[in-house]
Amino acid sequence: MQRIQPVDPKIAHGRTKELLETVQQAFGVIPNTAKVMANSPAVLDSFLAFSTAMGGTKIGTKLHNQVKLTTSETNACDYCTSILSAVAPSAGLSAADVLAGRTRNSEDRRIKAALAFANNVLESRGKVSEQQLAAVRDAGYGDAEIVEIVASVVLGCFTNFLNNVADTELDFQKAESVEACSVGGG
Repeated sequence: MQRIQPVDPKIAHGRTKELLETVQQAFGVIPNTAKVMANSPAVLDSFLAFSTAMGGTKIGTKLHNQVKLTTSETNACDYCTSILSAVAPSAGLSAADVLAGRTRNSEDRRIKAALAFANNVLESRGKVSEQQLAAVRDAGYGDAEIVEIVASVVLGCFTNFLNNVADTELDFQKAESVEACSVGGG
């Protein structure tokens, strides 16, 4: 049962109503996670600004979403894993790309290095080693991309932690387990 009540868009008012209308216009729906964030207009506004800004990254939407899948899997956030998997095609991700994000195991050496680095950031709470930083640099990532990978981890952690605390009710199809995706191909 959901532990933080979502804001009902029908009775929202003021800045909260405006922000929920923005979400509706942008996505065609208002996901339950946005309704939970709407308890604090400052939080929802900050999330929308951060998410929008991350749309202009050098690492691109695909890797940004794969990094968020890495965080969701690591943080055991069923809500985020499910929503990210559901919207994956609109972000340019194939079923194999989603699985790579969730398992941190891509056939593409460069993506694999970025996902490994994201995991290192998570596991060390940002206190990565010189070798871990060198490995992501050796894969061709510069300072801008490294900062963006870290920001993607942080954005993923925010939504993961909030949805885990709230036990946000799924409003998208629950993502299959990694094992089922590996066997079933998606």
